[in-house]
Amino acid sequence: MSGRTPWVPSESLVVDVRHTLAHAPRLTPADRFEAWAWRALLDEDGPVLLTRAARPNHLTASAIVLSPDGMRTCLVLHGRLGLWCQPGGHLEPGDTGLALAAAREVEEETGLTGVVLPEIALLSRHVAPCAPGVDHHLDVQFVLLADGEPVVSDESRDVAWFAVDELPAELAPGVAEAVERAVAVAAAHSPVDPAGTVGRVSR
Repeated sequence: MSGRTPWVPSESLVVDVRHTLAHAPRLTPADRFEAWAWRALLDEDGPVLLTRAARPNHLTASAIVLSPDGMRTCLVLHGRLGLWCQPGGHLEPGDTGLALAAAREVEEETGLTGVVLPEIALLSRHVAPCAPGVDHHLDVQFVLLADGEPVVSDESRDVAWFAVDELPAELAPGVAEAVERAVAVAAAHSPVDPAGTVGRVSR
């Protein structure tokens, strides 16, 4: 199940993951299956599922970054894949919640900080090229509202804003659906109180 000695996720992170999966979108049969399956995997594998040591699947966190008006999304050009995708990545020691992990990844990969909405956009299971023996990333995809000029990181070839209805042709699988879901979430919800657990996130 594991390819290296894992770090041990905190109890608060494990609790947050269980809560997030229990309240994941169930709009389609695929949504309902993924929510059930990921919770079953967590029950079977335990907290190691939250680390990159888990095989053949492990949890990751990302965020669809939208402008406050929901008209633009900030994407990064993946360094290895050469495809545009939302910022995100593996959970790390010190992460206490999935939303905060997603916001950390956004800041690391784009320099942007903002407001994380309380409802996630999608549970996305996709093929993962991160290490031998890993079949899938189980990516919890949040919605983060931000503005400003992004800065490209060492992990990416480029970073840029795109109109949500004019996404680049070289798009990673699943990103178009995630952006569509994120726009719907943003239209339906206001950001939570910045003083709350999820809200304005900065480091």
